[in-house]
Amino acid sequence: MEEYKEEEEKGAGAIERVEALVESLMIKRDLAVQYRAGTGVEKMWEEDEALFDAGAMDDKQAKMIDYAKGTAYNRSGETGPVRSEAVVNIVRGRCETAEGRFSDMLLPVDDKNWGLKETPVPEISAALKDQRPAQNKDTKEPVMGPGGKQMTISDVAKGDLDRIKDAMKLMEKEIDDQLTECGYNAEIRKMIMDASRLGTGVIKGPNVVKRIKKVWKNEGGAYRLNVEEEFKPAFECVSVKNIYPDEEVEEDLRKASYIWELDSIKPNELKDLYGVPGYFDEQIVKILQEDPIRIKTRYNSDSRRFKTYRSKGSRGELYEKWTYSGDLDREDLEAMGVDLQHDEIAQRFSAIVVFVNDRPIKTQLNSLDTGDLPYDFFQWSVIKGTPYGIGIPRILSWLQRINNAGWRAMLDNARDSAGANIIIGAGVEPVDGVWEMGGPKLWRTLEEFSEDGDARKAFQQFQIKNNQQQFEAIIELVMKNVDIETLVPTMFQAEQQKLPETLGATNIMMDSNNVGLRGRVKRFDDQITVPGLTRIYHWNMQYNDKNEIKGDYNVNPRGASVLLEKDKHAQVLFQVLQFKGDPDFRMMINWQKHVKKLFAALGLDILNTDEEYEKLKKQAQEAPPPQDPRIEAARMKVEGDFKKAELTNQSDMAEIQAKGRSTSQEISMKSQEAQMERENKMAMLDKQLQIKMMEFAEKRNMSLDQIKAKLADSSMKLRTQIALTQVDGKAPGGIAEPIIEPIGRAEDSKSFTQ
Repeated sequence: MEEYKEEEEKGAGAIERVEALVESLMIKRDLAVQYRAGTGVEKMWEEDEALFDAGAMDDKQAKMIDYAKGTAYNRSGETGPVRSEAVVNIVRGRCETAEGRFSDMLLPVDDKNWGLKETPVPEISAALKDQRPAQNKDTKEPVMGPGGKQMTISDVAKGDLDRIKDAMKLMEKEIDDQLTECGYNAEIRKMIMDASRLGTGVIKGPNVVKRIKKVWKNEGGAYRLNVEEEFKPAFECVSVKNIYPDEEVEEDLRKASYIWELDSIKPNELKDLYGVPGYFDEQIVKILQEDPIRIKTRYNSDSRRFKTYRSKGSRGELYEKWTYSGDLDREDLEAMGVDLQHDEIAQRFSAIVVFVNDRPIKTQLNSLDTGDLPYDFFQWSVIKGTPYGIGIPRILSWLQRINNAGWRAMLDNARDSAGANIIIGAGVEPVDGVWEMGGPKLWRTLEEFSEDGDARKAFQQFQIKNNQQQFEAIIELVMKNVDIETLVPTMFQAEQQKLPETLGATNIMMDSNNVGLRGRVKRFDDQITVPGLTRIYHWNMQYNDKNEIKGDYNVNPRGASVLLEKDKHAQVLFQVLQFKGDPDFRMMINWQKHVKKLFAALGLDILNTDEEYEKLKKQAQEAPPPQDPRIEAARMKVEGDFKKAELTNQSDMAEIQAKGRSTSQEISMKSQEAQMERENKMAMLDKQLQIKMMEFAEKRNMSLDQIKAKLADSSMKLRTQIALTQVDGKAPGGIAEPIIEPIGRAEDSKSFTQ
């Protein structure tokens, strides 16, 4: 009986402690909600969204419900002068341009903006320089390497370093696969979109999610589809509107002791959690019997602070789900049923508690032993003293207003100056009785109002001045200041602008235009890449069963150091190519690696693989070497001389045997002989040209393609001279006479043609 009473008292004490914990956490939540409302950032978000969507923050802009009701631009109830309400939205285009440019820098399709690097080990660094023989620490026996050779301490240290690097590459590949599976790049793009428009983007992770994996397996000769469940870490973008950090956080989220996240859950989804391990079934049943509770804020003018209050929704509507991430006492967690036997010393633990209708439905420890909160903030532009930044709509808010005012004034002026203002006196009236100006029209004077019958005195016309140029100057001044304010140049929006004439000046201009984005890339590395990927590294060290990937590594952010400089690298690599002909540079530079880097910087995947390259290289080595042009020239000369002699012999024989033939036949035979001689001479000249090119290439260490380009003119002259050896269908058999007097040909004061 006494044992039963002790258990009952223990259970009652646990319930009281849980109720006290819930009350304490609800106070923290109210403080976090009041703090965010007091910063004024929620009103700024509403205005920024209005600027992005409609280009204006005033209430006159039509909303979606106005279009549904057909009252979007209904002015039937308005009084007073009608003014233009036109809007030329400069915010939307600038936001989308900044998002695209920033995403291209951080998330290229052929690379990643992060990597791993091994943590320096002082012992290994010192051992790399030690050339003493290595001994086993326990047996003191020498450490033998391949081939029975004793290894030095430096050799052992190099082996250890290689193993660390191999494990690091495996870990990097494992994390890369996990990020690809969870769509990390897509979530980062969403976060960048929130940051550019609202000023702050939030990424959450790693969260452990259950994935269904379908695998075809060969079982007894037949393939069967097996469905397997696996748990993987994942990241997701969370709207900053649903995040409520600790009021003491200031601008550094790492100072936060807790963070609240708001979400919604359907009654059916809540019902499905009944019976799931880890959830409190009794609390779920009570919640389903209650109306949904909403947490709202209102401004208290007496205390000049925002206060929270609760309102009830209708049965069947969505419930608000609040998730607390932060530290809790050991007694509180044990009272809520959390098993802490794995650690009997610690008194505070990082935990997660889920609430619906102010009732806890689940409590668990943080999945990471490091206790890091799974949230990261990225501010587009930092505001001192607050975790919330400002985005492009807030930066352009005043410029958008000035732009709207300029356009509206210009359109109002265009309307007013479009037609003449005519004043008609009392002494005239239209013949048709219609008081409207509409082309040719008859008017008559009224005798009782006219003294002299002069109708011109009854009409006066006034023209309002058109000031379009002055208003355009205001709009152009706005667009110039847009570039200055946002640091996102207009040229990134594909608008034509005059570029510098030289490549160097263009590079300087592009580099200066990237200054603003470069700073944000570095801040992204500090706020998102390093802390987020460090947590997923810790998750793999704690939960991954692949021991071969584990080691002491650090995250190496490469957004600013690699991706941002990619365009510059491509230009520099092009310039390095000109040194390939230099013998010293050719030996010092790895040109195969250079070519790979060049095409990677250009984003072109057109190179052969290493296996294909080695195969083609082997085929080229096995192919017979090209014949020396000098040998080929000698062979052709001998064949030419032989053919010439043969033709001469045939010609002489034909002359003896057919002495009475016509003169035209003799000329034809000699013409054929001369033609053969010219062809032989042309072939000899080509071979001599190739020989000269090879000799010149050996002396100057240049490629044949370069020699061909430089000797193109000389080759053309030689071919032209050969072609000129035939004049008027006859073959003189020599080179054409030059048109310029050669040295030493003519006498003094005479040309060679005289």
